[in-house]
Amino acid sequence: MRPDHPINQSLQQIDENSWLFGDQILLTRQASPSPGCPSWGDGNGLYYLVSEPPSPLPPCQPLPAESHIKKLYDAGGVSAVWRIGDAICKARKHPDPNMTWEHVTLDYLHTKCPLGKLSFAIPNVIHHVGSGDRYFLIQSRVPGSTKEYYVSRVADICKELAAWTGNGIHGVDGRNLSDLYLTPLHGVEDMSPRNLLANCAHLKMDCSLFVFYHCDLGPGNIIVEPEQRSLAVVDWEMAGFVPRKWIRTKVRVSSGMDLEGEDEDSRQEWRRRLQRRLGQDGFPELADEWMVWFMNSGEDEK
Repeated sequence: MRPDHPINQSLQQIDENSWLFGDQILLTRQASPSPGCPSWGDGNGLYYLVSEPPSPLPPCQPLPAESHIKKLYDAGGVSAVWRIGDAICKARKHPDPNMTWEHVTLDYLHTKCPLGKLSFAIPNVIHHVGSGDRYFLIQSRVPGSTKEYYVSRVADICKELAAWTGNGIHGVDGRNLSDLYLTPLHGVEDMSPRNLLANCAHLKMDCSLFVFYHCDLGPGNIIVEPEQRSLAVVDWEMAGFVPRKWIRTKVRVSSGMDLEGEDEDSRQEWRRRLQRRLGQDGFPELADEWMVWFMNSGEDEK
């Protein structure tokens, strides 16, 4: 990818019907899909197709303000998300080359639980490319919105996923679990299974059993379709196997799961309700102990 394109400008327009995504993927819009090419609808009868870009790369420019492609999330030089028709395009810079990639987790979920076996929907992987420390994923868009939040259903999903067990703290393929909350704030960002196990053991979590967890079940990752009374879960890049005590603890400590709101009390309402429900369902937590460890450990490691 050209160095003058930061992550949040990974999607560049060539012309009104073609785009470059991370300089690794050519997206074109046309009247019909092509055999052998990943594709999806634009919602208006046309199709987007994925192919390899030509060499040399064609001239391109940032998306115009009036573009039908909408940026949904922008974390500057770390990650960005766009909606393109019936698909979601995600660009992310990964500091850890040994982490479990999101498409691997989604493939695992679809393989383990074929269509209809989960109580909630998940996206389908359309295409993915890794290039150096950058990762580009195109997945299907699940219908609905994030404006309604079902606490009891999300707690049930935590229980549903926790029925799956692993043999360590890692992603579904045994690689690193991308959850920085399991490393101290001032320590080395080592998310290897061995280091995360040592950290959790230091916190006196029960490390005799490891259960599957999304690790980022905030309101923005829960898509509700009110008419069908259905629910979908997106953004599986942090998912993996963790000690059971981490499920409720993560809800208590992660501000990334907050609602939007004008004051702290209203922003944290979602987390308060969810962690209470998880407590009623028998999930333990150690948020106070975690906070002391997270803020004060690791100073001498750097």
